Amino acid sequence: MGEEFAAKGRREDQRPVPGPPLTERLTELVRRRDLLLNLTHAELTARYKSTALGLAWSVVNPLLSLLILTIVFQHVVRLDIPNYPVFLLSALLPWTFFQTGLTSATTSVTRSPALIKRVRIPRVFLPIASILASLVHFVTSLLLLFVLMAVVGTSFWPHLLLLPALAILQVVCLVGLALATCSLNVFYRDVEYAVNATLRVLFYLTPTFYPLAYVPARWLDLYLLNPMAGIVEIYRQTLVQGTLPSPRVLTMGVATSLAALAVGVVIFWRLEPHFDDYL
Repeated sequence: MGEEFAAKGRREDQRPVPGPPLTERLTELVRRRDLLLNLTHAELTARYKSTALGLAWSVVNPLLSLLILTIVFQHVVRLDIPNYPVFLLSALLPWTFFQTGLTSATTSVTRSPALIKRVRIPRVFLPIASILASLVHFVTSLLLLFVLMAVVGTSFWPHLLLLPALAILQVVCLVGLALATCSLNVFYRDVEYAVNATLRVLFYLTPTFYPLAYVPARWLDLYLLNPMAGIVEIYRQTLVQGTLPSPRVLTMGVATSLAALAVGVVIFWRLEPHFDDYL
């Protein structure tokens, strides 16, 4: 009996100590924001180490996708959409940001076991740094869109001033999803493969190469549960169509992004104390 109680006591002693309250965590993150910038710079450097084009790949990759999809949907399938290259690129760029950001952030913790064990850093900085690095790529690639708009004569609307707010909304969504996937990936390495497979499906369930109007009205609310569906449509309405986002799309985009953030924070907060046992 005594040995059982002793064994039970040892197991309880080995349980991870609960982390500090959320307010203390946020204060710590703000205080060490310079570290986040350094990690973001390191992420950018690592992505393009020993490459000749470097950051220019953030423009080359969407340009190649634009050329392929334009050929398919203008000369093969023949979608009747005016200024289709601009229409396509205005959605393709935020989708690429979402795809690269989530893919990189999902493996950010499992790629850095030595850093986590040897250096005392806020672990949440790892997925966020991956997302911020992808944000830099996104901002750079927007130059391609603006050049294309100027070439084809598309108007530059005052609504472009809303672009920073849209980028923040997408970052909120990405951080929430990434916190969930990167923490689950520590315990189940299948998660990174599941994320890649899910992204392939979501690409076709997001209005990138077709307009949102093609979605049947009875399925629209269900369709907009995909957070990127609303976010991509908001980008397109703001950048290309020069209109304010429709209340329905905006509400669903904000709601799904905030829901993703809340769920991601809870999952990461619960699982983070156990990371050392699996890395």
